[in-house]
Amino acid sequence: MLSIVTTTTTTTVVTLGHAAMFGAIGVISLIALLIAKELLSASGNKKAMLLGNATSVAILPLLFAFLTIVAIAVVGAL
Repeated sequence: MLSIVTTTTTTTVVTLGHAAMFGAIGVISLIALLIAKELLSASGNKKAMLLGNATSVAILPLLFAFLTIVAIAVVGAL
């Protein structure tokens, strides 16, 4: 019985650690893409502006993931 509890606890801790790591990677990616979008959109070059608009494909899912992380953190704090 004790070994099952220990294994379950270890698995839960490792899983939560991985979730936090993936969340951090997602937030860093979102910040980098938002910076790239702003810099490319401010450029006068037509190709750079098109590439800036194309970054929205990656920004939107990461934005939804970020909002989910924030909502879970707020609910957990209450």
